[in-house]
Amino acid sequence: MDEEILALIKNKNQDGLSLLVDRYGGLMAYIVRNAGLTNDEDVSECMSDILFTIWKRIKKFDDSRSSFKTWLIIVTRGCAIDFLRKNKKHKGVVSLEVVGEPYTEELASAGIDYNHLLELLHELPPPDNEIFFRRFVLGESVAEIARLLGLTQDNIYKRVLRGKSKLKALMEREGYCYG
Repeated sequence: MDEEILALIKNKNQDGLSLLVDRYGGLMAYIVRNAGLTNDEDVSECMSDILFTIWKRIKKFDDSRSSFKTWLIIVTRGCAIDFLRKNKKHKGVVSLEVVGEPYTEELASAGIDYNHLLELLHELPPPDNEIFFRRFVLGESVAEIARLLGLTQDNIYKRVLRGKSKLKALMEREGYCYG
């Protein structure tokens, strides 16, 4: 089904967007709401922005780097964050989501913005960025991530451990004190 959606959108056939919304509209709306948008009108407007962005950027999708669903999630999240930034009535809205249990108190007390943390996650090299995204943003289990990426659970745990060190260095570069 994803191949059909991709082919239609790449050929500038709007039926591809309809199929996309039928298949992933619920997931996209969930991500938009979790980014901090609660007003139905804003969610609808943001969804329109997302579809327009997908329409423009579909040729940049590279199936060797990620699945279509993962790419769609990343584009959706980025558009939702951009939407929040652009709309002054949402200034000061900070997503209350946190990245995993170990980070909850540390992130809140350090004043680390969740959206900024997501931007830092994108700086991690693949597949570490996808592992962190799936584990701490989508809340997928290590077993599920290992199955999806074709890695062992042990390898996922090791990558998370090493990735935390890399993330710590990125946070320090941005001026955060991380203990």
